[in-house]
Amino acid sequence: MILERLKSMEGFTHQEQAVAKYILDSMENIQKMSSEELAKASFTSKATVVRLCKKVGVEGYQELKFQLVSEMVENIRVNQLLNKEPITEKSSYQDILDTLPKLYDKAITDTRMCMDKNVMIRIFNRIKAAARIDIYGSGISFILAQSAAFKFATLGMECDAHESVNAHYLSAAKKKKSVSFVITFTGANRSMTDVARYLKLTTDTYVVGIVGRHHDEIQKWCDEIVEIPSRDSLLSLKVVTSFTATTYVLDIFFSMYLAQHYESHVQSSLEMVCHESLRTTVDYWNLRELPKEDGGPE
Repeated sequence: MILERLKSMEGFTHQEQAVAKYILDSMENIQKMSSEELAKASFTSKATVVRLCKKVGVEGYQELKFQLVSEMVENIRVNQLLNKEPITEKSSYQDILDTLPKLYDKAITDTRMCMDKNVMIRIFNRIKAAARIDIYGSGISFILAQSAAFKFATLGMECDAHESVNAHYLSAAKKKKSVSFVITFTGANRSMTDVARYLKLTTDTYVVGIVGRHHDEIQKWCDEIVEIPSRDSLLSLKVVTSFTATTYVLDIFFSMYLAQHYESHVQSSLEMVCHESLRTTVDYWNLRELPKEDGGPE
C-alpha cells in the first residue's frame, strides 16, 4: 500500500523523506496541489516528487493522488467496520459472555424477519415427499451440513452431506425423489454455484439455496431461495452470524419433519433406550440410587 510505503520511508533520500512527511501531514491538501506546488511546499524539487512516485510503485504524481484517495476511503471503511465490532481487544471474559447471546439472538431474529412462510412451507412439502435429502457446503458450511444430515438421519430420513458433486452417486440415486440444500454464507461461493448449476441441469432434485445476500448467480439454478442475514465484518465473527442463521433454518425443517413423524420417532427412541446399555456404561432401565452403605452416592 502507498501509505505504508510512505510511512516506512525505506530507501528514501532525505529529500524524498521530506516529501513523504509533507504528504502524510497534509493529506487533505494533496489533492488540490500540483507536483510543482508539492515540491515547493516540501522545500524539494519536482524531480524529487517524481522519483518518490517511482519508489512507492506508481507511474506519476496523478496516479499517486488517485491511489492515496482510494486507500484513505478504504481506511475509513475499515475503521467504521472495526468500530461496530462487538468484540475488541478490550473485551473481557464477562463482556464476551454477555455479547455472544446477543449475536445469536440477532442472527435468529434477522433470519426470522426475512423468512417467507410460503417458501418455507413449499420446501417442507417437498421434503415430506422426498426419499432423501442431500446437503452441500464448503469449508465451515460443510461441517454444518454434516450436523444437519446427522439430525435428519436420526428421524429415519436418508440424508448425506457433500462438499462437491458426486456424479456416480447422483446417477445411482436418480430414481429417488430428493431435495438438495446448497449452502453459501455469502451467496457467491463459486463452487456452490457450480454445484447448484450441475444439480439443476442434470438431475430432477429440488434445489434449495440457503444463501447470503449476494445470490444473483446461484439463484438462477435454485427452485427456492432462503436468504440468511450476513453482517459486514472484518473479523471472523461474521461466521457466527451466518452459521447461527443457517442452523436455525435447517433446524426449522428438522423440527417440522419431527412433528410430522412424532409417533414413529417416539417408538424408535424407546427401542433405542432398550438397547442403550449395549452402547454405553449406563443401563437406563435399571438405573437406581444405591444405598450409601452399598457404595451409592453420598
